[in-house]
Amino acid sequence: MFDNLYTRLTEKVNYKTLIFVPIILSIIMIFLIFTRGIPLGIDFQGGTLMEILTEKDIDKLTLSKLESDLMNLGLEDLKIYMGKDFETHMNRITIVTTTIVETENVEGIIAKYIGELRESDTALVELTERPPADLKDKLGTRLKERVDIDFDRDSNILKISAIDLDKEELESALSFYLNKEVVVELQKKNINIDKVEPTLGEKFRSEGIKAAIIAYILMASVIFFAFRDFIPSIAVILAATCDAIIAMGCMSIFGILLEPASLVAILMLVGYSVDSDILLTTRILKRKTGGVNERIDSAMKTGLTMTGTTLVVMLVILIISSILTQISTLGSIASVLLLGLLADLATTWFMNAGILKWYVEEKGGKFPILKRKRRTKFRSRRYGHH
Repeated sequence: MFDNLYTRLTEKVNYKTLIFVPIILSIIMIFLIFTRGIPLGIDFQGGTLMEILTEKDIDKLTLSKLESDLMNLGLEDLKIYMGKDFETHMNRITIVTTTIVETENVEGIIAKYIGELRESDTALVELTERPPADLKDKLGTRLKERVDIDFDRDSNILKISAIDLDKEELESALSFYLNKEVVVELQKKNINIDKVEPTLGEKFRSEGIKAAIIAYILMASVIFFAFRDFIPSIAVILAATCDAIIAMGCMSIFGILLEPASLVAILMLVGYSVDSDILLTTRILKRKTGGVNERIDSAMKTGLTMTGTTLVVMLVILIISSILTQISTLGSIASVLLLGLLADLATTWFMNAGILKWYVEEKGGKFPILKRKRRTKFRSRRYGHH
């Protein structure tokens, strides 16, 4: 399928023309990034993330009403997603906004559509008499976490709250301290609220970008050290740079949020690009047999097989995360890598391959094997060997 693909392609389109395709595309993407910008996630911009678990089946109409009520509170950039939680198999509703939300302002509205909300695990135990006064301290020591208890005299119900409760462990502890068998009705935490202040988000963003720049500089240094040849090294770095630029341009076009997950995906993309470009460069400059086109064809067959497999995997992850699970982190990583890998096909096999071919055939570059042969002949003459 991929046999002699580069040779057949360059018979129809001049390879020097193909070199400029990714460059022109990158220039367009740079223009889009500066004019449209890249949308920021709450980790880099600040805001509130709420995740609610419920056994109720929530239809689109209910979600629409919930969104409308929350919008009336003045929440900015509000987005609501519906998915499944793999661990509990319950329905998960994710609410994201760039506004710092006061919990008491939204919990009443959410509870109207979802039901009772609990920010901690709650256990209910029916007793016949008031529990001992030191029960709270004993449970806290036994469970190794902060425990709150409340006893309702009218209903004789003991309410125990903590971040994470285990039903069997709690029943065992209560039976021991109360000297009788008890049955615990456990209601697990079903809402999680994370807030990021704008100043903290800005700091996260600057630190993340700084880390990415340092990683990029280290990557470039390693490439120059490995090849010790300016043109091949620049070709590899240029291809990786274009991949990152095109991926970020696509994020601007499709509204993919720049957040820790997508930033990591960009770094992963750069690493993958460097890997495929080094494969190509090594095949062209260090292989001892075949012409330039043959070497590119061989590298292209291997590279496209690798990239094709990775593209299929990323597509499957994107479909699962978008339709079934609504796991935003997986969706961000998969979408950025998917778009970036498509760009990598052009940057590696149009631009990098073209630059290396131009360097070897028309700009005076020589295969290292030829250089080593000349040095060997020089040494033979110098020391009188024949």
